[in-house]
Amino acid sequence: MPLSRSGRTARGRTSGRAPGAVGPGTGMLATLAALAAVTALSGCAGGPPAAAPIVVPPTTPVATPSAGTGVDELHLPIEEYMLTPVQSVQFEWVRKAATGACMKRYGLDYPVPAKPGADSTAARTYTPMNRRYGITEPDTAARWGYHMPQTAAGPSAGEPPVSLAALPAATRTVLLGVDQAHGTRATSYQGKPLPEGGCFAELDRIMPGAAGGPQGPGNGPQGTVTEIKSGSFTESKSAPEVTAAIAAWTGCMKEHGFDLPDPLQAPTAVPSMKDPAPSGAEIAQAVADVDCKRRTNLTGIWFATESTLQNVAIGRRAKDLAPVKAALDSEVRSLGRLLDHDWSSPAPPAL
Repeated sequence: MPLSRSGRTARGRTSGRAPGAVGPGTGMLATLAALAAVTALSGCAGGPPAAAPIVVPPTTPVATPSAGTGVDELHLPIEEYMLTPVQSVQFEWVRKAATGACMKRYGLDYPVPAKPGADSTAARTYTPMNRRYGITEPDTAARWGYHMPQTAAGPSAGEPPVSLAALPAATRTVLLGVDQAHGTRATSYQGKPLPEGGCFAELDRIMPGAAGGPQGPGNGPQGTVTEIKSGSFTESKSAPEVTAAIAAWTGCMKEHGFDLPDPLQAPTAVPSMKDPAPSGAEIAQAVADVDCKRRTNLTGIWFATESTLQNVAIGRRAKDLAPVKAALDSEVRSLGRLLDHDWSSPAPPAL
């Protein structure tokens, strides 16, 4: 199977079906046909001549993975335009390192954790498929219910962010570039010029485009990648294949004694979600939840449906995504250099 830029298996870009696989059915094909029809009719209305219609190549429905496929093996098509989860963790560390180096120039301390390794458990935080359709890991459900797994060092999501409220006012001023007494922009600190955005924006100045966030360019609130990820998820929830799979999951859960119509809302049905640790009732429901997802292959069906929708969106927005991909490739190269930089020395020039 072909490997993507990061070496991950891009199953979401599969064209055609594996032998015996069940892909999105007539409902998905109807959706694709409707999209094509809308595009074809866009120039038929009266009035001034319309621009040339966008021609979207036909999209073959993505093959449905087998029920035993783990989410770590599933990668949505849009991930080709994102930093990998490990790179996202590295990005976050580089931002902290750059911030800490900037704060030192003003004689202030800022905590910078150790550089993350390639096996950092925090990478799961940035895995798009992590709980995208609800909990899916049997071992996690049996131990933690719907709670996020904990380690001796703290949450698996990584180190908690620095609490701004716990920092001295002077530190907050330099960190954010905002006068803490008046809420206005601070332009200097103890006679030294303070750049806009303070030290927290140091990485943005070193690596233009870093404002896209830890998942890469186009992943900001109004980014193209964000829009595709959000739009495909919203549209997939009402796709016939997914609603049928959810109905099957609901029926399975009733067999286990749970009346739950929506797998995404399942955690809200257990009071212990507000507690530090899961209750026995929560674990029992979570275990049944995962079992029913496997029995109905809800995750595989949902993944194939959403992947197909993403492929359509990627085709339609190819022009918007081209500069995103170019910026991403540049950011990956810059990230490698910044990871190797000695942050006890002066910050590197803008990349």
